[in-house]
Amino acid sequence: MSTRPVVLVLPHGELFSDLFTDRVREELESFAEARYNELGRNLKEEDLRERVADVTGCITGWGSPRFTPEVVAAAPKLKIIAHAAGTVKPFVSDAVFGRGIVVTSAAPVIARYVGEMALATTLACLRNLPRQNRVLKEERGWHDPALGSPRTLLEQRVGLVGFGATGREFARLLKPFSVELLISDPHAEARVIAEWGAKAASLEEILTTCRVISLHAASIPSTRHLLNAERLRMIPEGSVLINTARGALIDTAALVAELKTGRFSAALDVFDPDEPLPADHPLRDLPNVILTPHIAGPVRERYWEMGLGAVRDIRMVCAGERPPGAITADQLARMA
Repeated sequence: MSTRPVVLVLPHGELFSDLFTDRVREELESFAEARYNELGRNLKEEDLRERVADVTGCITGWGSPRFTPEVVAAAPKLKIIAHAAGTVKPFVSDAVFGRGIVVTSAAPVIARYVGEMALATTLACLRNLPRQNRVLKEERGWHDPALGSPRTLLEQRVGLVGFGATGREFARLLKPFSVELLISDPHAEARVIAEWGAKAASLEEILTTCRVISLHAASIPSTRHLLNAERLRMIPEGSVLINTARGALIDTAALVAELKTGRFSAALDVFDPDEPLPADHPLRDLPNVILTPHIAGPVRERYWEMGLGAVRDIRMVCAGERPPGAITADQLARMA
């Protein structure tokens, strides 16, 4: 009788193929008995409940069912749920944490790509790239004086609202630009902020003094419309507002009103309340905003990193270790 841990892998189809390349499957099967989703569809709660009696670890993904108290009760050997995607809120219940089951996610992997997107859109805004491109391609012109001079990121003041995984990845990518970095995050320790060579600041200080303002906070009740009409009016002329986090952090109607003044530019990858963005949405008509369709996360060719991370988290737990990115119930309450 095998004493190898049993790991149930829930993703299927193309998502499974992207997450579990040959390399990832080989690593999983090197230490565990891997059981894959044979249904050809997303598991429902009852499907999961029927399959977890002897399971040590579960790897979940987009479309997985919730680990309700009933599922947890049916899984007496379950030690870890490793989510090969971002937020775990839809998938875990209080019963998971009450049983001491370890929960991890691919948020640290995803953060690398969100940081990359924040940097790319920051530079695009500062250099007016979409509008410069339009002048040359659509208008068949050259320099348009109305666009003003391109601006630089070098040695500018940059403010990060939220300093979790994505904020830290953006901060890492900013290092070569020698920026003055300000952080507004009530949960970030002063010691950690100092280690990054940054300064703790109020939200108001960031909004009124920074050339670049980048949002990295979680979408929770206390952060809904964090940037309301009053705060959006604080943003000075020539600044850049970046949102790769959650659309609900900004009052969209108020943002549209401020962008219409032309005082500052923005790059938005997320929207509230509607995604996809409606075809007739006024944001689509504004020349000083870059819009992208929620693509800041990992590119498909790198999904395997999320699968590999989940496998390695499970391997650590099976070896009696706690993964460094394990999520507690208290942390989950502050996460997106």
